[in-house]
Amino acid sequence: MEILRRRQHARHLFPVLGIVAGLVLIAVPFKTSLDNDAWGDRLRTEGVQVQAVVFETEYGPRNSRTMHLGYDVADVRHRAEVACRQVCHPAGTAVRIWVSPHDPGDFVTDFGVLSGHRGRLQGGIGMAGLVLFVAMVILVGSRLADRRRERRRQRWKADERDQRRQQSKPVTLRRRKG
Repeated sequence: MEILRRRQHARHLFPVLGIVAGLVLIAVPFKTSLDNDAWGDRLRTEGVQVQAVVFETEYGPRNSRTMHLGYDVADVRHRAEVACRQVCHPAGTAVRIWVSPHDPGDFVTDFGVLSGHRGRLQGGIGMAGLVLFVAMVILVGSRLADRRRERRRQRWKADERDQRRQQSKPVTLRRRKG
């Protein structure tokens, strides 16, 4: 009997853990965005300001655009790419960037975009979390509805049984003595 109870608790634990995990995964892109903004602000205050030049703008599938930048840090030529979100400069345009003193490939542009393509994976993780959350909420809702249906059926059977008992009782008539 104890094993049966443990299974029932585990049966309820799985959807609850799924809901919690889904919420955590949904929060990942938002947390990443806040961390990226904080890192960009930190690079602007602690980074080395450098002039970069856009040497190519690449147009990819589904309207994705990427700017390829070239810049010099400590007499070493670096190349990097930046995703075009709000701003996409044509080739030959000068762009101010702030480079991390510890990693010359890590920088923030004057229009607030960090180097590389950050956040793509986190967006996918957030979508997976949303799917998990919705699936678990639907599962919990269906289980609650099944419970409610089962309780109604049990009450209906009990009422039906009581009615049959009432009807099957022999009726005894009392005779008057007299």
